Amino acid sequence: MSGEFKTLDLSTKTFDEFVKFFFDRTPVPDDEQFKYFLLDLDGETYDEAVPSSPEVLVGYMNKMFLEFGQIATEYSLAQIDQGIWGLLGENLRLYEVLWDGTIPLSNRLECIRSMYFVYSDFVAKSDVEVMVNCFDMWWDLISYGFWFQTKLFEARIKMGEVSKLDAEARALLDQMFETLRRVLELPDQRTQTYALHGLGHLHHPAVQKTVQEYIDDNKAKFTEEGLRWLEECRDGTVM
Repeated sequence: MSGEFKTLDLSTKTFDEFVKFFFDRTPVPDDEQFKYFLLDLDGETYDEAVPSSPEVLVGYMNKMFLEFGQIATEYSLAQIDQGIWGLLGENLRLYEVLWDGTIPLSNRLECIRSMYFVYSDFVAKSDVEVMVNCFDMWWDLISYGFWFQTKLFEARIKMGEVSKLDAEARALLDQMFETLRRVLELPDQRTQTYALHGLGHLHHPAVQKTVQEYIDDNKAKFTEEGLRWLEECRDGTVM
């Protein structure tokens, strides 16, 4: 029927269909990408995306990140970049399932842990000198989503007020920190930079010590401007 409101349910897809939905697309200009992921690969257009099973999406994301080193080789960097922005960007915001209390916490923590393999198995092994920016902005998007999730907003918990978090939210924040710390340890300058940028947006109490140790160990490798940027990551003021 013309004018019918249509909802996209990504959790009804198979895992392979879910992967193709994000990556098996012709790259389009940035200003066309917001609505691009409400268009299914069969040409069907939807008004919004709401999963009937958020737990399925957590499982799909976990598997995708674990297998990212293999999956990403099947697509161009432009397709990968576009797909990650579709996954984590403002329209679909699939990271929101990580804050969904109806899903077992262990599943959500495992999904966050699996993000490490995106960097260890793909980014760090790539011979591309300048990587697409989705990997740099990945943790910026997720950290922002965490601190501005509905539960924290309703409790009037502001960004960085870690002491006010309940046990579940603190566990999620701790896991994000631990995953970023592992990424920082990878022997690849790009992944280290992405991890530092992510730590700069995380507002976790262990960030300052972790980044300061990195500065102390790597000071000679950076220009004065680079050191200022590292200090912004340390202090949580990085843009």
